[in-house]
Formats: sequence, C-alpha cells, structure tokens
Amino acid sequence: MRILMLGFEYLPVKVGGLAEAITSTAEGLTGLGHEVVVFTPDHGRGLGEPVERFKVISFGEEVEIEVRKRVQNGVTVYSLAGGLLSEPDVYGPGWERLLKKTVLFGKASAGLMNGLIGEFKPDIVHAHDWHTVFALGLLKKYFGIRSVFTVHRLNRAKVPAGYFHEANLGEFAPYPDIDPEHTAAYMADLVTTVSRSYLLEEWDFFGHFEGKATHVFNGIDCTFWNEGLLENATLPRKERRRLILERFGLSDGKAFMFIGRFDRAQKGVDTLLRAIEVLSSDPGFGDMCFLIIGKGDPELERWARAVESRFPGNVRVITELLPRETARELYGSVDFVVIPSYFEPFGLVQLEAMCLGAVPIGSAVGGIKDTIIDLDGDPQNATGILVPPRDAFALAKAMIRARNLDEGTLDRLRKNGKRRAREDFTWRNSCERYVKAYLNEIDRAMAFLR
Repeated sequence: MRILMLGFEYLPVKVGGLAEAITSTAEGLTGLGHEVVVFTPDHGRGLGEPVERFKVISFGEEVEIEVRKRVQNGVTVYSLAGGLLSEPDVYGPGWERLLKKTVLFGKASAGLMNGLIGEFKPDIVHAHDWHTVFALGLLKKYFGIRSVFTVHRLNRAKVPAGYFHEANLGEFAPYPDIDPEHTAAYMADLVTTVSRSYLLEEWDFFGHFEGKATHVFNGIDCTFWNEGLLENATLPRKERRRLILERFGLSDGKAFMFIGRFDRAQKGVDTLLRAIEVLSSDPGFGDMCFLIIGKGDPELERWARAVESRFPGNVRVITELLPRETARELYGSVDFVVIPSYFEPFGLVQLEAMCLGAVPIGSAVGGIKDTIIDLDGDPQNATGILVPPRDAFALAKAMIRARNLDEGTLDRLRKNGKRRAREDFTWRNSCERYVKAYLNEIDRAMAFLR
C-alpha cells in the first residue's frame, strides 16, 4: 500500500508527542512492508537534499517553494521550505502567521503532489491534526485520494472563513468562522483518535461523525525506553535512585517525578503542587522526594519554585527541556511517575514510565485510563494507580499509599507494567490497526453501543 502522511512535526523536528507519534507510525508502516511518504514543513531546518522548486500564489504574493528530500529509516520525507514554511517557530510566531503557514503548507503539498503524481499516487492520505486541513482538502479536491484524519488532541479553535477561500476551499466555509477540526473530519473518509476513552469523552465532537469515527491507540518504543540502555543498568534500582536524586541535590527517599508541559489547561501541575502542600503535614513527608520537570505557564513555574523554596529538602524543579536520554535515566531510577492531567487523549509518559519500571500514578481520564490497570480494580494485573482528576487530596492520598507499598507489590506492578507496554502497546499493533482503517476494515464507535 502507498501511504502519504501529512504532519506539522516529524523527527527530528519535535515540539511535543505528535512528532513521536507520526514518526513511529510512518516507520512502523514501512516495517510492515508499505511505502510511506511524508509531507511536512521544513521549519527552517534545511533537512534533506533540494530536489525541486516551484512557485505558488499565497495571500497575493508569489512564494518560491523549495522541496527537500531525505530517506529516514525507510520513510521518504519531503520537507517543504519557502516563505513561512521556513519559519523556525513550528506553531508561530503568532496565530495569524500560523494560519498563513497552514494555508501555504496546503498549497505547497498540492503543488508537490502535482509533480509526483506520475510516479507516486497514494492509496491513502493520512492527515494528522488540524494544521493539515488545507493540505488534506486540496489533495482530496484535486486528486480524489481516500483519506484518514487523526485527532491527537482537540484544539477547538476557530479560523476565519477567508483562510479557506484563500486556500481554494471556499466550498467548506459557509460561515464567518470555521472549526478546522470539524472541517477536516467532514472531508475525511474516516476519523480516528488515539484512545477509546478520549473518543467517548469527546463524543460531543466525534458524535458528529458517527459511522466513520473510531480509535487507534498510540504505541511506545521500548527499544529506546529500555533499562538495558541506562548508564548504571547493572546497579539495583534503589542505588540508581540514590544517585539520580544526589545529582539533583536531594537526599535519598521515595522518589516521585512529574515530567511534561506546565500547561494550566491540561497537565494538572497545579493539582500536583497542591497535593505536595497537603502532603507536607503528613508524618511520612520527610522521606518523599519530588522531581518536577517541565516549563510553560509562567505562573505555574513561579508556583513550583515557591513550593521548592518551602520544601528544599523534598522538591526539586527543573524548568528546562531535558534530552530524551536524561529522561530515560530518570524513568529508570525514580519509584513513581505522576500524571495528574485534566484530560489526556493518549499520553506517552505513563508508558515510558512502565517500560522502565517506574510505577505510574495517573488521572482516570482518556488514554491514561486505557493504559494503566488500576491497583484497586485488578490487583494481580495492575500496572499503577488511578485517581480522579483535579483532586489534590485524592492524589496526595494515592502518593502516601504508593510510598507505603511493600516490595512484593511494587515488583509485581513493575513487571506487569513492562509486559503491558512491550506487548499491548507496541507501534506494530498500532500500525496494524491503521492498516485496517486504511482498508475500511475497522470497527466504529456507535452512540447506542456500550
């Protein structure tokens, strides 16, 4: 099968989990024997060798598009440069320039396909997130290719209709403001999202596409997130923990880690900070260590720093982007990873933790709920602990419970987690399900089916 993927991120260009998901899916499909081609903006990176140039008219200006080509782990990647496509800020700078960039990406994608169509006509176009709406629409309009649209996270933005008219897609803009996710889903032959629970939680959106809406779980690459690759892989976990805490200026103790964006709308950092404040009055608090790693909302960063100042012996805040290798060392050393999200379409943190033997404590939402087997619900097969979202007291209680778990239970949770991540949530499983979606041989979500 010939598969064309559209995405605004592709490794090594990475802002969040989208890059990992698109890259792993493309490479996984290649591993299954399919021919996969990716169109993505260059974002000023200059990746690959120049292979073609052509011009498009966008917002009244003539823009020269440079096409760069590389083969990366068996996947042919075309990076589109020129004008705003060469802007280094992947999703900016500013909303208006991002919208113009998405329109230009659409026109450039159609122009590139015009040149490739004699040698490469896809059997399926797989578009990822709303930034690809114009590219998807133009490829459907001019080449009639069957398509799948994947929502990795609903953005719920509105785009002025003028941008659709500028993209030669005015037929999809009957109102002054258009929801690009709704439009992309309307255009596509099949709509997917990354977990079953997220599909149902967001049924007010996906229900509009009943009959062509389904889910395909993301996966995890446990060949990278692997204890065998740790610097101190031969040391006992407790010794690795002691060394990693010492590295960040903390004495040894039960170690809890948060790693992710400081995002007030989603990631629940405020819930975690309140939970630490609640825990500070518990007799066992002195033996608990918290590594809080991430950056984003300035107010949340200030709050995290204030908590660190109040409890310097227990809390360390790292507001920088750590290399994946450093994150791997942390997962392979701490006892628990906390994922207190308000919502989570899928989430990779809990699976990265499970691959490396850190026990996840997560909100019972979306993909977190679908991937973590709760200790209360199924003690023998459990992989972690689930708590209600937005409940600092419940999270604090869960962390105290985790601190007091006996070694036998912890060992069982770790073994179960590794097995579940490595067997149930492989990218191969994900890609095999995508192939079923491409062939229109996949189950659908139905409002009347429970």
